[in-house]
Amino acid sequence: MQGAAELIVVYCLDPRHYQESPWGSHKRCGAHRSQLIAESLEALSLSLCKIGSKLYVAPGAPEEVLPGLLSPGSLLIYQAEDTHDEQQVEEAVTSALSPGVDVKYHFGQTLHHRDDLGFDLKAWLPLPFGKFYHETCGQVRPRCELRTPGKGDLPPPPADDDIAGVAVVSPQATTLLEAMGTEPVLSSGDFHWKGGEDAALQQLEAYCTRGGLGSYQRTRNQLHVNCSSRLSPWMAIGCLSPRTVFWRAERFEREHGKDRGFDHVQKFMFQLCWRDYFHFYCAHFGRLVFFPSGPARRQRPWKRDAELETRWKTGRTGVPLVDALMRELAATGFMANRGRYIAASYLVFYLNIDWRVGADWFESLLLDHDVCSNYGEWASMANVAVDLGEKYPLGLKGRGPTGGRKPGARGGGGDPWAKGVNIGDAIFDPFEQAQHYDRDESYVRRWLPELHGHPAGSIHTGGAVRGHIAPLATEPLQLGRRKLGVWQAKPQVAAGRWQLQQDKAASSPRQCDQEYRPQRRWQAKALRTPLPERIIGA
Repeated sequence: MQGAAELIVVYCLDPRHYQESPWGSHKRCGAHRSQLIAESLEALSLSLCKIGSKLYVAPGAPEEVLPGLLSPGSLLIYQAEDTHDEQQVEEAVTSALSPGVDVKYHFGQTLHHRDDLGFDLKAWLPLPFGKFYHETCGQVRPRCELRTPGKGDLPPPPADDDIAGVAVVSPQATTLLEAMGTEPVLSSGDFHWKGGEDAALQQLEAYCTRGGLGSYQRTRNQLHVNCSSRLSPWMAIGCLSPRTVFWRAERFEREHGKDRGFDHVQKFMFQLCWRDYFHFYCAHFGRLVFFPSGPARRQRPWKRDAELETRWKTGRTGVPLVDALMRELAATGFMANRGRYIAASYLVFYLNIDWRVGADWFESLLLDHDVCSNYGEWASMANVAVDLGEKYPLGLKGRGPTGGRKPGARGGGGDPWAKGVNIGDAIFDPFEQAQHYDRDESYVRRWLPELHGHPAGSIHTGGAVRGHIAPLATEPLQLGRRKLGVWQAKPQVAAGRWQLQQDKAASSPRQCDQEYRPQRRWQAKALRTPLPERIIGA
C-alpha cells in the first residue's frame, strides 16, 4: 500500500442493517448502537484528517458501491467476517469487481491471530471451550499491536475529492443518523458510551485501577453497570482492539502485582478468550450456528408466541428481575453479563420460545452486539451449540457444576444452573439469582418504578408480587435432548468437515426455520503446524 497513488477509505452504510427485522417490528440495528456507530465514524474521520487521509461514508450496499471505485490494477483491502450473512456480502463484492482488481483481507477482531492457533478452523475446533482455553490460549501468546499510522504514512486521498460519482454523506454523527433513518437517543442509564477510539482508550485507562480491573473477579457477576469494564461496545464495532486491552491489562498486573486471594487479571483474560472462541466457533460451524437445532442438531420443541415474546421484550413477564433487566436493555443498550444469562434462560427454558427470537432482539438493542458472541452465547444457552455426549452435558460450557460452590463465593457465580444440569441444560432460576445478586432489591427498584413503594424483602419472593403482573411462568420446562436424524461417518472424505446435504433454506439462515441435514465426518486431531500465510494485517 505504501507505493499506491491514492487511498480511498470507505465505509458503506448498508441499508440492510437498518431495515425491519424479519423477527419483529424493530430495526436490526437499534438506536443506541446506531448512535455509537455514527459517533465512531465521526471520530474516525477526524483522526484520518489529522494524518492527511479522509473517510468517505457512502449509503448503499457494499456490492453496489465498491466495485465502481476500483479500476484494473487497484487493490481492495477489507476485514473479513466469520458469519454467513456477512460472508455473502463479501462474495457479492468480490464477484462484482472488474478483472485485474486484487483483493486482500485480514481478520482483526480477535485477541489470538488465527494463523497462530496451530490448526485449521474450518476442519477442527477444540471442544468444549475448556480444551481451547487450556491447550491453545495457554500456549499461544497474543501478537503485539501494530503501530498507529502517523502523518504521511498513508497514501493521499483523491486530489479532486471525487470517488467515481459515488454519493457520499458528511461524516458527522447527526448527518449519519439521518442517513440511517434513526433519531438521536439519550441513554437513561448511569454510564454514557461515546463513540470513537479516544473515548475507548480513556475508559480503558479509567478501568485499569485497583477499584476497576483490580476488583474484577469480585464484581463481574453483579448486575449494575459498574460490574464490568464497559469496554465491549468499543471492541464490538472496532474502536478498540482486544490486543490493546490485553497488553494494558498485563501492564496493570506488572505494576500492581496479583491480589493474594483473587486472580482478577487472569479472569478478565479468560473472558477475552471466550470472546475469541465464539468467533472461531462460527468460523468452524458456519451456517449451522443460526438454525434452531444448531450444530448439535438437537430437536427441541421451540415455539413462537407473539404475546409472550412482546411481554419478554418489554419487561412485562411478571418476574421482577427479568423485567428490570429487559427495561434497562431497552433504555440504555446495556445489560450485565449475568443478566443476559438470566433473561435468556427465562425466554428459552421458562417460556419455551425459539432462542433466535432472543438473539435477534439482543442484536437490535445491545450496544456491544457482535454476531459471533451474541448468537454463539444464545445457542450455547439453548444447548444447541454442540453435542459432546454425556461427558459434557452443557455443550460448549463442558461438564457443568462440580458441586460445593455457593453463588458469589470468591467472586464466582457458583452453580446457578445446578437445577438443570442433570438434564443437560444451564437453567438460571431468576428468583434464586435475584436473592443472591439483588439482595437489597435496589436493582429492580431502579428499573421498575411501580415497585418503589414496596417494603423491603417483598419483591424477590418466587411468585406474584403485589402491584406487579403475575409471572408468566415460575418453573422451567424440560425440553429433552432428542437428536435430528442419525450421524453417518464417511472417512474417505476430508476429516472434520460438515457437508450441507439439504440447502433449501432462505438466503439468510438467521431468518429461516428449516433445518439442514448435515453428515458428520471423522473428527481430526489438531494440526499443530502453521498455516500458509494467506492474509495481511493483524
